[in-house]
Amino acid sequence: MAERDANKEALEHVEKATDSEPVNGEDLVESEDLKRQFREAKERLREPIGE
Repeated sequence: MAERDANKEALEHVEKATDSEPVNGEDLVESEDLKRQFREAKERLREPIGE
């Protein structure tokens, strides 16, 4: 868990230093197929483990 906390802290430092917000991966691709895959992957990540 400590590594995740360090990563989150590092991200916050970068966002503050660059005065930016997180970027949605879906916004970075032009392909509708890749956008769909992003949405499906996000949904799978929201599902409880074991289902």
